[in-house]
Amino acid sequence: MPHALIVEDDPNSLSGLSAILAADGFSVDTAITLSEARAALSRFIPDVVLVDLNLPDGSGLDLLQHLPVQPPGGALPVIVMTGNATVESAIEGLRHGIWDYLLKPVNIPRLRSLLARIPRPYELTEEVQTLRAKLRQMGRFGPMIGRSGAIQHIYDTIEHVAPTEAAVLISGEAGTGKEVAARTLHEMSRRRKGPFIVFDCRAAAAVGGGRPLDSLLFGHERGAFSGAEQREPGLFEQASGGTLFIDEIALLPRPQQEALLRALDSQTFMRIGGTNQVVTDFRLIASTRKVPRAAVSDGSLHEDLGLRLEAAALSLPPLRERGDDPALFAESIVDELNREANARGVADATKLISPNFLRECLAYEWPGNVRELHERVRRAYQASGDVLETLRADETHGIGGRDLNGGRVQVTVGTPLADVEEMLIRATLDAVGGTRHRAASLLGISPKTLYNKLQRMRLN
Repeated sequence: MPHALIVEDDPNSLSGLSAILAADGFSVDTAITLSEARAALSRFIPDVVLVDLNLPDGSGLDLLQHLPVQPPGGALPVIVMTGNATVESAIEGLRHGIWDYLLKPVNIPRLRSLLARIPRPYELTEEVQTLRAKLRQMGRFGPMIGRSGAIQHIYDTIEHVAPTEAAVLISGEAGTGKEVAARTLHEMSRRRKGPFIVFDCRAAAAVGGGRPLDSLLFGHERGAFSGAEQREPGLFEQASGGTLFIDEIALLPRPQQEALLRALDSQTFMRIGGTNQVVTDFRLIASTRKVPRAAVSDGSLHEDLGLRLEAAALSLPPLRERGDDPALFAESIVDELNREANARGVADATKLISPNFLRECLAYEWPGNVRELHERVRRAYQASGDVLETLRADETHGIGGRDLNGGRVQVTVGTPLADVEEMLIRATLDAVGGTRHRAASLLGISPKTLYNKLQRMRLN
């Protein structure tokens, strides 16, 4: 039986919470002060702690430093209860590592929803942890791919944040895989059996003539506006028990950002045309291409909403900063395409990848990141025979319309070697659109060597 510690100085609240947890299958220990709670924690390790923010001898957050680590290496879930929550107190709690917080009077259905996701003792076994570590070494982390140091840091953050209920902001350049990271967070969370609902704010501008944007988010009652012939749930309700992923949140209009913030603060919302508050039961994950603080500065992201989301944030690295990961992606994509082809019965043999193909993947800087790599590798696969020799297999000319193979550098006999080298370097850079890594690969030198040569050329 899972065990709970309730730290609450109000006798009526303490009694009511004890009854609810007991009815949900928890054994319960109680304390009315921080000192009593610390004494209780010295006797046992609970599976969940419910603690009031304001106690006679201090703040409930002061208890966090005395919490034990729950085997096998998981964080002990802590739910903070408060009667006067603010954005600042919520952010402070999330930064201290709490699991979630509840407003008083406690909403019983929401509390029970949280309790249902409390891991039972040793739910995460050592065998699962070992398997996950091996998969990470192979470059697999849920649906994410990569083994570079830059992406391993992201994996560490996801492992830390996923088991909590904290709202998360994922930032990164276009094509870096923000939605994939959001799905990974969901699949590693205690909400993984619930829905994963996606709303792309780039489509918000197209809303019109159909359901109003507020209706899409909050839902509406019958007769709320012209054409509302019946009650329709919004995204908040569709995501109940799961995760709501809002893509490009900085593009969400300001009024809806404010409404979203109010819903997060009050843990309730109201359908359009409704009179009753509906309890929120979703986890928010949002994304933006902008640097979060820049989005706040230019006014595209509400300051308080940005603060709330930045309490747990991920910044995905561009593909050009991820070492050998482009080659790992290419191999994975080709494996997937081979499986698809064999499943359709249109391929008798498995296509292979040449070393030159992988070198090109590593030399190119991928301005479109993972999304561009997927598209380029898929096109090369379709245009290649049994072996993928080059990323340019589908192109009549080279990258950017330049013919690399047909390019010529005319040299007069007697031209100094230094001048010939400079002409060749300039012609190669021009042929690949100025991409230094690609030019260095074609010239057979390292990017650092090419950089040094370019510096000398400028000095001369």
